[in-house]
Amino acid sequence: MKVFDLHCDTIIELCASGENLINHTRQLSIDRACFESYVQTFAVFMPDQYRGKAAIDYFNRNLHYFKSQMQRYSELIEQAYTGGDLTRILQNGKIAAVLSVEGGSVLAGDLSYVPYLKQQGVSLLTLTWNGENELGSGTVANSHLTDFGRDAVAALEQNGIIVDASHLSDKGFDDLLEIASKPFVATHSNARAVCDVPRNLRDDQFQEIVKRQGLVGINFYPNFLCKQDKENAGFKEILCHVEHFLALGGEDALALGSDFDGASMPADLNSLEKIANLYEFMLQSISDKKLVDKMFFDNAYRFYQKHLG
Repeated sequence: MKVFDLHCDTIIELCASGENLINHTRQLSIDRACFESYVQTFAVFMPDQYRGKAAIDYFNRNLHYFKSQMQRYSELIEQAYTGGDLTRILQNGKIAAVLSVEGGSVLAGDLSYVPYLKQQGVSLLTLTWNGENELGSGTVANSHLTDFGRDAVAALEQNGIIVDASHLSDKGFDDLLEIASKPFVATHSNARAVCDVPRNLRDDQFQEIVKRQGLVGINFYPNFLCKQDKENAGFKEILCHVEHFLALGGEDALALGSDFDGASMPADLNSLEKIANLYEFMLQSISDKKLVDKMFFDNAYRFYQKHLG
């Protein structure tokens, strides 16, 4: 099987603790990746409290750690800057690492940092986290994109950095629909109709992403899978979100967005290698290998081949 995961927070956890990408404490350790092909998007998560120079310093500290891990395990993993890199790295039998940033505060209110992010290989920027930053707000405040946020979307698109709408407020999402000229993604968001929390996508939001040929990554976090019996959430609840999105025409938009090391995971998905068990469950439940392969790898790979670089 092949796996393409659109989101994890592992790098910031490793940087904070001084651990490595091969470890015994985190949900993601690259020695557990027993997949035919594996692409992992590593996010530098930006806490809401960081602004200005503090935000830039925080990003650079985590960026340096990410780069050092790529060097330390260069025989196993390599950063992909372009779609061509993805192909080459996977053909060489390595894990392809894609770098993203979760939180527009990384720009410190200055669009001149957008080319810098691109130069470092940042492929994707999640506009907000839960609170407010210079671009807009997450689901806590439900504010519109700011004027700077609108300009930032244009600058990101011009520089070939994919826009990520996960965490974005409903009002901000509406603004994004007005101004986005390229496909965008929601790297780790589920269906609000299945689990009614603001972090999940409304049906019309999902359908807009499908219409624009974007991606939506299924999040494994129990709080976004169901509102009751969260401690027992797992494969069946994920299937409910998948089936709902499929009913909305999402066959070519579905992907994985685990959120590993960013949240507590279900017991049957609390470690990278357990994705193989989810794959087998989906094969048995959906009985369509082509469709399951699209969700686990093909859709994201096709999208990044087209838009990364």
